[in-house]
Amino acid sequence: RYFVGLTSMKEHFRSKVHKKRLKQLREAPYTQEEAERAAGMGSYIPPKKVEVQTQPLEEVIEMEASS
Repeated sequence: RYFVGLTSMKEHFRSKVHKKRLKQLREAPYTQEEAERAAGMGSYIPPKKVEVQTQPLEEVIEMEASS
């Protein structure tokens, strides 16, 4: 997603939409193996959690580079 400026990107990162999307991405994607287990062709294995982080802001990167 592209933003007009750094302030709009910061605003988006604090928004409910962004936090909701991060929460959705934490679960591993649905696979064919999981579908087969749900149909009774194997034992149930709970989905694993995936580490998802917000991208670093350019402002922070520039500050570290100048130090």
